[in-house]
Amino acid sequence: MSGSPISFADLVSDGALKIGDGHRARLEELTGGGPLFLRAGSLSDEGFSWEGLEEFGVESTTRLLGKIGQAEDVVITTKGNSIGRVGFVPTGAPAFIYSPHLSFWRSLNREVIHPRYLYYWSRSSAFMRQLKNLAFGTDMAPYFSLRDQARVVIDLPRLALQRSIAGVLEALDDKIAVNYRLVDLLDETCATEVRRALLGQENAVQLRDVLRLHYGKALPVSRRRSGKVAVYGSSGITGWHDEALVAAPGVVVGRKGSVGTVYWADGPHYPIDTTYYVESVGAIPAEVLYYILRTLPLSSLNNDSAVPGLNRDEAYAQHALVPPAEVAADLAAKVRRRFLRASVARHESDVLAATRDELLPLLMSGKVRVKDAEKVVEEVV
Repeated sequence: MSGSPISFADLVSDGALKIGDGHRARLEELTGGGPLFLRAGSLSDEGFSWEGLEEFGVESTTRLLGKIGQAEDVVITTKGNSIGRVGFVPTGAPAFIYSPHLSFWRSLNREVIHPRYLYYWSRSSAFMRQLKNLAFGTDMAPYFSLRDQARVVIDLPRLALQRSIAGVLEALDDKIAVNYRLVDLLDETCATEVRRALLGQENAVQLRDVLRLHYGKALPVSRRRSGKVAVYGSSGITGWHDEALVAAPGVVVGRKGSVGTVYWADGPHYPIDTTYYVESVGAIPAEVLYYILRTLPLSSLNNDSAVPGLNRDEAYAQHALVPPAEVAADLAAKVRRRFLRASVARHESDVLAATRDELLPLLMSGKVRVKDAEKVVEEVV
């Protein structure tokens, strides 16, 4: 790909790019009613999480205009172990102010730099090599300062090619986003049906009467997809391993009380790392227990050990409403079908993400033409 190398500093000087960082909020500023306070922990590989964020007071909006996020900002974490995570602010995002551990890059002249191209380029190896050289140059904790960011050099091809590259990769991300929304919708539908089935129920049972919590196994895992099977905790995939220990489907409860599922349509076995595997011992299937467990305050049952974890005996003593056996069986069948549909969507998203991650460096380097990449995308979308 023929491009013109140019530094961020020159783009800023030419009025084509804005580089900014966040605001170090004081407690008295977070009085509510104003913009959200977006912390680095709210940016993950799946995008932004807007739930549970603190709010500034209304008066902060005018005073902190330079720190307020905008749609199509490219956002990067700049400090500590999370450094280098990159996000793209979607259209329709709530009003928010960046925290100090976040920086943003904003295209001010779209005839020079396309925002989506900037986002995908910032995820490429071409940028990651520069990040490593600039932010990891001392024995101190890694830090990507505004001064270092100004030294970044980006290859900018002609605008039409920027748009084409961004369009190919965006098509994959759009389909992934549709799948995530489908998974959320299926989950909420199932949760609503279980809640509806519990209306009018009066007799609560102890969890020890309906389930057993089995310890998982701590496994040496790789963060890369070099292992044969995924290692699951309650929050999702934590790594990869070569040995299958527990068969899907299943429900897992994290050592801190979070609840998750291991339920995939393609049938491989997944090991469970340091968490609990839920076994149904009564008339309530695991699929229904999953939604019942989510209504309980399990996270408040951590023990007082050096590494806090869920107290199993206290969990067994928790009371929960359960539906009649025949209702539970009908619910489980419905939930199972929806779990399987969600599983297909998740699996498809994994394939799409792998395709995107494979195409990204090839498009950025010019080793693959946009037309050829478009054919690949047509086959998987």
